Amino acid sequence: MNLRTLLPAVIVIAFCQLQSRASDLTLEQIESIKKQAEEIEKAIEENSANRNLTAGDRFAAAAASPREAMDLYIDCIELVNYEREGRPGSDFREWREDPRNNLDDPSKAKSIQIQLRYLSLTCKAAEAKDRGDVIEPLMAYIESLSELDEFPTGDLIGPVTNSVFVKAYDLERFLNQNSGWEASPLKIGGMYEQTILPFLRLENPAALMNAWSKRIEQELRMVEILEANRESLLRGMDRDQQKRARDNQQRQERGSELLSDFDTHNFRVRTMPRLRWNKLKDMFLYVNEVEAVQAMLPFLKEHLSHELGPEFFADFDGMINGAATGSDRLP
Repeated sequence: MNLRTLLPAVIVIAFCQLQSRASDLTLEQIESIKKQAEEIEKAIEENSANRNLTAGDRFAAAAASPREAMDLYIDCIELVNYEREGRPGSDFREWREDPRNNLDDPSKAKSIQIQLRYLSLTCKAAEAKDRGDVIEPLMAYIESLSELDEFPTGDLIGPVTNSVFVKAYDLERFLNQNSGWEASPLKIGGMYEQTILPFLRLENPAALMNAWSKRIEQELRMVEILEANRESLLRGMDRDQQKRARDNQQRQERGSELLSDFDTHNFRVRTMPRLRWNKLKDMFLYVNEVEAVQAMLPFLKEHLSHELGPEFFADFDGMINGAATGSDRLP
């Protein structure tokens, strides 16, 4: 955070203090004030960095336990929605005791743990001087998502930058400056597209194909988890109840980009073919052109009548023409 805008204010204060001795600041006095301002700026920046680091550590610690995660969630709700709003403690107690908030639900506690784990990682990424420092923990986090037995729901699957934890710790500006980082704790595709794949393309192309394979496997697993949750919800209902439940599920998914991404039909018909194709594109551009073309030609024939077939062929045609002229070569 650049705090040089404080310099004029510091000079004014110093000027007022010196006014009894001289009508104008000398050059020596101005230089002295500038040095003091730089020291103040440095101290504030160090304190800000320590505060952000402390918040990330606090999130990581709370994420390790369902009880601690829920306690931190409740504390932050009280601070942000009640204390800062000047609302009475009775309002908070009423919220806490309302069974509709599901504060005793183990599933909600697990969702909060996921959000806190990713928020801690988001803080680390914002502080990291080298994005490569977060690649390994980010991939480990994604792998843990694919091992879930239940798909998180509600506002806890939204961007961590909008979470009550970020508001409680006043981290909005700090985290929103972190470009190239997926904000949602469940958008595996965004994590790969914004952070993992760009890094590997530049620093470790040999690892690209394995990363693509892991991504496809992990996204497919999330689709399976969501589908299993749907089926579990419908189990034991009669036909009319199932219809109402399915209609409600569809309404929720239409209003959620994330749930739409993990819709079984949409994933298998559109997302999976595009993921496989983009993997081959990276192979062509960063790994091995010959092997990529050998895989691309059968893929194109397989998708001749597919709705995405023209898009795939346009990509292929552009890459081959680029290879012929040398314009596809990376610097």
